[in-house]
Amino acid sequence: MLKVTIVTQENSEKYWKETFSDVWEGPVEISIQTDSKTIGEPASIKETDLVILEFSGNHENSHNTLNAIAPNLVGKHFLIVSDTKDADIAIEGIKLGAVGFLVKPFKRSELISSLDRLNTAPRASAVTRRTAKIIAFTSYKGGTGVSTAAVNLSYSLAHIYEKKTLIIDSAGFSNHITVLLNVIPKCTLADICRQGTNLDEEYLTNAVNTVGKNLSIIGGLMKTSDLNDMNMQSLEHLLDIASEVYDYIIIDTSTHLLDEMTMLFIQKATDVLLLTTFDLLAIRDNRFFINTLKEIGIPEYKIKPVINRQNWYIGSLEPELIQKQINHPIFHSLPNDWELCVESANYGRPVLEVSPNSSLATSFNILASKFTKSDIPHREDAENTKEKESVPEDKKAKKKGLLNWF
Repeated sequence: MLKVTIVTQENSEKYWKETFSDVWEGPVEISIQTDSKTIGEPASIKETDLVILEFSGNHENSHNTLNAIAPNLVGKHFLIVSDTKDADIAIEGIKLGAVGFLVKPFKRSELISSLDRLNTAPRASAVTRRTAKIIAFTSYKGGTGVSTAAVNLSYSLAHIYEKKTLIIDSAGFSNHITVLLNVIPKCTLADICRQGTNLDEEYLTNAVNTVGKNLSIIGGLMKTSDLNDMNMQSLEHLLDIASEVYDYIIIDTSTHLLDEMTMLFIQKATDVLLLTTFDLLAIRDNRFFINTLKEIGIPEYKIKPVINRQNWYIGSLEPELIQKQINHPIFHSLPNDWELCVESANYGRPVLEVSPNSSLATSFNILASKFTKSDIPHREDAENTKEKESVPEDKKAKKKGLLNWF
């Protein structure tokens, strides 16, 4: 819960609620402080994570207000907002340690940049340390593209946005992640669980296999006897250690059931991406699944339905109708490119590598941008200047090696 206190002379609660809903993942508690007599009192901003001093329409008193409240801003994160460019108040705010000075109408990215400083700017009372975002992919119905989406989002975060990313295959014994990335894992979830609470950062970084410098992989279960080694305490410890090492943890979970392991990952997730298609059975099943997740206590804001294979059928349902049927906002839609997905799977390469300029690859990058809250980076990579028409022979040969493993 992010607690924000707005010090203002305007009735702007609605404006700030709408603004934060567009830039902050998770619940936000906004309180408005308009009584100038109590603005300087410690109690008015005692229990808050961020103080926003809004001087819009209050230019004559802005300096007096800032001087009055300054003693109570010590050890607090605060942001100054105005509807005019006031260099004096901006300089004074910076001297006091403001995380930013924004002029209305400011851009969404400008506010995000200021909020990012909440994790790095010094303050007297300790803030929660930055930990990885945990994104769990799931679906009640199989065949909706959960593993493919998990792989390509991970690849985009790691290689396009250059975020340190860990992908965990917890989808039973399928190990689809390792096939889609053409990587033989160094360790599995069972290996991790055997370490118990002895697992540390050094073991984890040496146990994972990597794709490039930013994407690491933990494989799924290999044999039925691995089930004997699985325990939730060890998995929870894994997430704690990995959260200190990685920016993002992507988890490919099992479909159909809410088994103990899947339930743990969903509960620990920052976001739950629920894949559905235009298939009426998938819509029906996922509507049930969403309601079930809500009933067992998963916050509604964490559940983010993603439509896969949009336009899969001619005359298919519109996304708005699917949204109405599942009674939950649609977070993202992925276009249908079945042939590209098959080609990508056959060669064990992400869609973003096989055809980086395709609409599907672009959509995965846009999906990643919704988590990084930044624009798609401009990459001067020769491979990204045109689509690949085929995969080199050496990649095909490597694929044979992986098949031998299976």
